[in-house]
Amino acid sequence: MDNKGTRLCIISLLCMFLAPLVVFIIGSNFMSGDISGTTASVYGVLIPLDIASYIVAWVLAIISRVKYKNRFSLILIIIYGSLLALSVIGIIVLFCVFMGLF
Repeated sequence: MDNKGTRLCIISLLCMFLAPLVVFIIGSNFMSGDISGTTASVYGVLIPLDIASYIVAWVLAIISRVKYKNRFSLILIIIYGSLLALSVIGIIVLFCVFMGLF
């Protein structure tokens, strides 16, 4: 088993699932019922970090797959792709519900 590829996959998993959880916890601590200037600026920093962690997770899984031919990275890419597809389907369904098409 390749150690570098596995390490990249574990970091990818942390970026995909743990980083958004930490961002949510930090953001929820700043929420005080209304969005003030400080809370809005905190979310202005945390949301791009959340998006960046998602992109980094994809990149690390792809690098691990291409460079180290790691099977764990193939599984991660399939899981990430499935989550992306479900997210897109969910957004489309919510859009249709809000537009009154269902």
